[in-house]
Amino acid sequence: MKIKLSFLLLLLLFLSIISVKIGDIKENNEVRGIIIYNIRLPRTLLSIFVGGNLGIAGAILQSLFHNPLAEPHIVGLSSGALLGTTIYFLMAGSTWDIDPLFTPWSAILGSLFVLFLLLTFNQKFQSSNTLILLGVSLNSLLSSFTSLLLFLKQKTFQGVYFWILGGFNGKSWNHFYILLHYSLISIPWTFLWRKKFNILFLSEEEIYSLGISLKKIQPLIIILLTILIAPSVAVSGMIGFVGLISPHLMRVWETSDYKWLIPSSYLAGSILLLSSDILSRILFYPTEIPVGIITSFLGVPFFIYLLIKRQ
Repeated sequence: MKIKLSFLLLLLLFLSIISVKIGDIKENNEVRGIIIYNIRLPRTLLSIFVGGNLGIAGAILQSLFHNPLAEPHIVGLSSGALLGTTIYFLMAGSTWDIDPLFTPWSAILGSLFVLFLLLTFNQKFQSSNTLILLGVSLNSLLSSFTSLLLFLKQKTFQGVYFWILGGFNGKSWNHFYILLHYSLISIPWTFLWRKKFNILFLSEEEIYSLGISLKKIQPLIIILLTILIAPSVAVSGMIGFVGLISPHLMRVWETSDYKWLIPSSYLAGSILLLSSDILSRILFYPTEIPVGIITSFLGVPFFIYLLIKRQ
């Protein structure tokens, strides 16, 4: 297990070096240093943190809803965060400038709204597959509502187009520091609780028999999920399927034990998103495509494969 985690860490380091160095810089050393420090380095770190956050958020959601298909994008949490942020931007005057306080919190409120809906319906549905279908429906509905708001404010649409599709073009240290503040809370919290996520797969009666109150722990998990997902969406836009692919591959590779799954899903999510960001820059160079398109091309066939496998 330690050898595999070390391999993932080395692969992430290798990709980080490629991400920082990729692209031609014809200017002198001083200008090259400014470009690397102010553009490429924060972009690389953002890819790592957003990918890692989404990776472990997917692993936690799969434990919470007892379904390996649960993922922030699929169940509508990312769309909720996107809608909350869009509403804030429009109310703030449609400047699309990220605010260190209000932008992440508007995304958190949007995600919380969707998560509470899912948990409410989760108590009524016996089938976890039904819950996934509800999440997919909510995702489509909230995305459509976001599109409607932007259609009504067409002058701002071009400014936010890349943000909706998800990506790191034009991101700065400001974006990274905003995400870092939330990640410093959520990531250690997740690692400390990694054993608890194994328990969530048990029935409610079995959980209580172990002396754990599901009613007490569930609200805390909701808070944890929102500060993992919402700030990531606020700084990067809509990036889907990272939280689906990463935990599943790590389960197949080693084990479903969350002692392994949490750190490995974080590293796998970071590797997946950083690789996608590198591809987004080189596939149609010098034109850059949104990272969310890359992850969707990877994630949709993977989602279909998992659906067929579960039948």
